[in-house]
Amino acid sequence: MSFVIYDVETTGLNKRFDQILHFGAVRTDEDLVPTARIELRSRLLPYVVPSPKALLLTGVSLKEITENGRPSHYEMVCEIQKTLLGWSPTVFLGYNSIRFDEEFLRQAFYQCLHPTFLTNTNRNARADVLNLMRAVAMLRPGVLVVPLDGEGRSVFRLADLAAANGLAIKQAHNAMQDVELTLQLCQRVREGAPDLWSSFIRFASKAVVVDFIAMEPAFGYFDNFGGKRCVRPLTRIAISPSDQNLHYCLDLTKDIGALRALSDDELAEIARGYDSPIRKLKVNGSPFLCPLWELDHEHLTPSDEDELTRLAQSIQADEDFIARLTTAAVSSERIYGPSEHVELQIYGKGWPSDEDLKLCRDFHSSPWKHRLDIAMRLSDTRLRRLGRRLVYFERPDLLRRTDRDDFDAEVSRRVRGGEGDFPWMTVPRALAELEQLMAAAPVAQHETIQALREELLTR
Repeated sequence: MSFVIYDVETTGLNKRFDQILHFGAVRTDEDLVPTARIELRSRLLPYVVPSPKALLLTGVSLKEITENGRPSHYEMVCEIQKTLLGWSPTVFLGYNSIRFDEEFLRQAFYQCLHPTFLTNTNRNARADVLNLMRAVAMLRPGVLVVPLDGEGRSVFRLADLAAANGLAIKQAHNAMQDVELTLQLCQRVREGAPDLWSSFIRFASKAVVVDFIAMEPAFGYFDNFGGKRCVRPLTRIAISPSDQNLHYCLDLTKDIGALRALSDDELAEIARGYDSPIRKLKVNGSPFLCPLWELDHEHLTPSDEDELTRLAQSIQADEDFIARLTTAAVSSERIYGPSEHVELQIYGKGWPSDEDLKLCRDFHSSPWKHRLDIAMRLSDTRLRRLGRRLVYFERPDLLRRTDRDDFDAEVSRRVRGGEGDFPWMTVPRALAELEQLMAAAPVAQHETIQALREELLTR
C-alpha cells in the first residue's frame, strides 16, 4: 500500500468559484517513506478575482499569479491528473482535505473535463488527517502536544500543531510545506499510536465503513461538534434515499424515551435543529470510528458498553420508531434548486456517459484546432459548456469573433460584478475587503495592502 499526501493553496475559500494556485503532493511507501513528489503552480484564470485575504495569507501578489510564464490552470490540472492517476491505486491523505482540498481538486478536474472522482475511484481510498489528530489527542494524549488557545480549547490548525511538536515551519500556507508537516505528523502517530493509525487507514475504505456500522449495534464516532471534541456513541438507523453515501445514525446520549414520545411533527422539527439527535454520517468521507470496547469508561460515561449496546438493539428492533426517525431525517435534508452557473452543477446530474468520457479523453489528446469540434459533440450540456470555455482560455483565436465577444463579456461581468447577489468574488467586493483589512492591519502591512489595491484597480 502506498500513500499520497497532498495540499492546495487557493485564491479563496469558495470551493466552486475560486481556483487552485499551488499544488503539492508526496507519494510514500507503506512505511511513510517518500518515494516521489510533485509541486505545481498555475496562472490566475481570467474570470477569477482572488480574495485579498487569501493573497496576504499566502504571501503572493496579483502580479505574480498573472505572469505569462506560469502554466495555465488547465495545464496544471492536466499534470496533476496525470501524476495522481499514475500513482494510483493509493490512499490519499490531506489535512482538513475532505471538506476543502478534495473539493477544490474535484472542481478543478470537473472544469477541465477530467473524471471528477479520482481520489475515491480507480481502487483508491481517502482519509482526513485532521480527524486522526483529534482522535489521537483524545485517546492517546501523550503522543502529540496539542496547543491551547486563550480560552483553554485545543487548537488543531496545522501550523500551530506542527510548531507545538517541534516541527520546523519555513513558510506558512505553502502547499509543499504543509504536505511535509502533515507527513511528519502522520509518521509520529504511526510510531506512537500504531493501533489508531491502523484504524484510521482501515476506515479510509467506504466498504469497510459500511460493513462496520451495519454489523455493530453501537459504535463510537469521533465528532467535533460546536468546536468541542467528543466521542458520540451512535447506532445506524437508515440510509438517505437521495444519497447512498449518507447514513442516518441516532445519538445514543440523547433521551431516547423522550424522542419516542414526540409526535411526527415534533420529531421532524428537532431533526432540523442545531444539535439534532440524528447524525448524518458520510460513509465515503473517512469518518473516524471505533467499536465501543476500544473506548475508555470516561468516554462513555454515564453509560457503559453493555448498556449502550442493549439500547441500540432495542432501537433497531423498533421498526415503527426507525421509520419515524427516517422520515424526520429525510425531511431535514436541504434541497438545492438547479443553478444557472455551471460551477454549481458539479453534483446531482448523474455520471457522464461512456461516449462523453471518451470524447473528453479525445479532447485532451487532440491538437487544439480539433478540440472545439470535440467539445461541441459532448451530449452533457455542462461538459460542452466547459469544453468551449477551455478553448476560450487556451486558444481564443479558434473561436468565432461573436463567440469570443460573448466570453469576453462574461469575464467582464464576473470580474466587475454589478447589480444582484453573486456567489463569487468581484473587484468591488475585493476592494471592500481590502478596506476592512487596512483598518485592522498594523502600519507595517499598509504598504502591501495598498499595492494590492492598486493591482486590483488596474485589473
